[in-house]
Amino acid sequence: MDKYIELMILSSILLLNSCFSAASAIENPLQQHTEETITVLFSDSSTIQDEKTYYDALLELKENYPSKMPDFLIIDANERDAIRYFNIEQFPTMLVLTGDQENLRMEGTLPKDEILAHLIEIFHVDKEAILPLLPSYLTDLYVLSVN
Repeated sequence: MDKYIELMILSSILLLNSCFSAASAIENPLQQHTEETITVLFSDSSTIQDEKTYYDALLELKENYPSKMPDFLIIDANERDAIRYFNIEQFPTMLVLTGDQENLRMEGTLPKDEILAHLIEIFHVDKEAILPLLPSYLTDLYVLSVN
């Protein structure tokens, strides 16, 4: 009987040890240079309607300022390594990353204007150039926050 208990304890320790080493070995699943900035949208096809505002904001910014937009990736909810690495808890989630540094995180369903305002701020788009893009109620807020 004692041998069974010892065997169970030993196997539990080995199992826990192997789980710990696997979890600590997770590396950034995105292949990017350390100075490269990318925008990543974590998407779930079952809630694709919630992501429309993210796509609209990105398309509008890309259309008006193509040189300011970094590369854009969409990662599906079944990409478990990326979801775990970036600690994604809800969909949609958008990250702006430079290497391993997280510059911006937006989670959940947000209005296009709010997403656009955050992206404009993080990508340092010239404030005079962006004012026509923002709705009037956000223009005043943006001018106050920049000044």
